[in-house]
Amino acid sequence: MNQKMKAMVIYEPGGPEKFVLEERAIPNVKAGWTLVKIKGFGINHSEIVTRKGLSPTVQFPRILGIECVGQVVETTRRDLQEGQKNCFHHG
Repeated sequence: MNQKMKAMVIYEPGGPEKFVLEERAIPNVKAGWTLVKIKGFGINHSEIVTRKGLSPTVQFPRILGIECVGQVVETTRRDLQEGQKNCFHHG
């Protein structure tokens, strides 16, 4: 897939000013994965801790975000369908 997406990337610990808006290649959908066109997302407490560099196992650069609302573009899962709108949490 040669299409691009926008991503907020953080290369080093710090405050919100450390985020960099970039274009990235849209990843290929692997077994068990779902590609979602994100309409909105949240940053939760654990991601703030990560952004500040307080998670010892996290490596940078990193794209934060494990909660979103959006529409399924492509999926290999049986419990989701393309075009389905949903709230998603990766955990």
